[in-house]
Amino acid sequence: MKIYKVKPLFSLFASSLALLISINSQASDLETSDYALDLEKIVVTASRIEQLYKHSTQNISIITSRDLESACLDEITEVLDLLPSVDILEYGSSGSTRSVHTRGASSTQVLTLIDGRPVNTPRDGATDFNQIPLSNIERIEVLRGPASSIYGANAIGGVINIITKSGKEKMQTELFNKFGSFSTKHTYLTHGYKIKDFDYLLSYDYLASHGHRDNSDYLSNNVNTKFGYQLNKDNRITASCGYYNSEVGAPGLVSNPDLDDRQETFKKYIDLTYTGKLLEDQNILLKLFHNFDRLEFIETFNPLDKTTNQTKVYGLDAQISQTFFNIFRTAVGTAFQENRLNSSSSGKHTYNLKGAYFESETDFLKQGSLKFGARWDDYSNFGDRISPSISSEFWLFDTFKLHALAAKSFRAPSFNDLYWPREDWGIWGGVEGNQNLGPEKAVSYEAGLSGYLFNKFKTDVTLFKTDFEDLIEWSVDNNDWWRPQNLNSATIKGVEFESELVLKKYLKANFNYTYLEAK
Repeated sequence: MKIYKVKPLFSLFASSLALLISINSQASDLETSDYALDLEKIVVTASRIEQLYKHSTQNISIITSRDLESACLDEITEVLDLLPSVDILEYGSSGSTRSVHTRGASSTQVLTLIDGRPVNTPRDGATDFNQIPLSNIERIEVLRGPASSIYGANAIGGVINIITKSGKEKMQTELFNKFGSFSTKHTYLTHGYKIKDFDYLLSYDYLASHGHRDNSDYLSNNVNTKFGYQLNKDNRITASCGYYNSEVGAPGLVSNPDLDDRQETFKKYIDLTYTGKLLEDQNILLKLFHNFDRLEFIETFNPLDKTTNQTKVYGLDAQISQTFFNIFRTAVGTAFQENRLNSSSSGKHTYNLKGAYFESETDFLKQGSLKFGARWDDYSNFGDRISPSISSEFWLFDTFKLHALAAKSFRAPSFNDLYWPREDWGIWGGVEGNQNLGPEKAVSYEAGLSGYLFNKFKTDVTLFKTDFEDLIEWSVDNNDWWRPQNLNSATIKGVEFESELVLKKYLKANFNYTYLEAK
């Protein structure tokens, strides 16, 4: 039996060419033309705590709410698709599943966060971006490249961190309606306000359509709430909760339609976060969260043939960081998650993970920094993993920045990989999950050069390479039984190029290109 097979492949697997002209009628002159201000923006994804964008040792793209308004786009994937090394897979028309891939990594190898809360479902390890509305997004930080040293599993290809809006001192209410063909309707309502130390934001999204063919209709409701209380200037508590439900048709192939299949989804979440400090130059983060996801697939109604898959995630994150002498920063954190599956076809299963990590960063010569860190994760179903990383950034003449990184990362097998329901096909074999699966592993390297010229032009060129091992692949044995196995390996390397030019006060042009070679 041949259990290992390599197929060489040379292709422009994810080459992309995008030219975007964005007009912003409300932005100030400085916000659109002075990249010195861009370098002073605060980002939180690369280190899980706030730091200046110019000191990030990895390439991060920042999409603000103002960018979203000026682009006049309806879906979050339309925004992400404009970035280098980002590809979108669409499984149908509006309302259907949308998944995101970065640098050739699969959607299950890209970690998605909302306000730092992981939202990849443990059922299949992916994120359906169709279920994330644009209406309450303050900004999106897209980190391309590995980040398992601070986030653990599922961050091989990168991290997409969506930061939601909070209530402002000026009351804001926005109502949006849009109508299209096939009786398509999109409505959202947002309302937010800040009263002294208390703020809130409420949002509601409604999307419905008859669909472009029989049994392709869909209807969804999405409600999100966020409440914050400023204890004092350094300490804040935030509570978020919401739910999403949808009902869509699953018509199947055009050549062989199925008019009975329906899919229903219900999600809800709770997120409680404390950020603050007890001492000067110290930051504390505590987060408790719960994700609930139920997916129902109906084959027929009479008699009712329905499969239900329900997952629950309970999580805890704690982190403390301290800066010493304004040149050395260190952070330590711990994490715990329990993942539960209750499936009508796969049964009930549970696994948990414990994690601990540290990260240290030091400035040198006032022109750059060196960062190193590692994370230990212990899974109850396959054991532990250590994910180290080292990265650096160095400025030349305050105009050009060199950045480099080397890191290990991994992806944990999903419930579908482990417990896919057993189907015995008799003499023709069968199919089932594999409870003995281990994690997918990767080693990544990248190096790049960023330039900021005349406060009007910025550009970045990054070379990257990732070596994958133990990739999970469904394979057949001598008895014709199909099971997932840690069989495959791959090497993905490429270069991504991005540039942006301010043409006028309210006019910018963006160009990006990605070349990818996969074997």
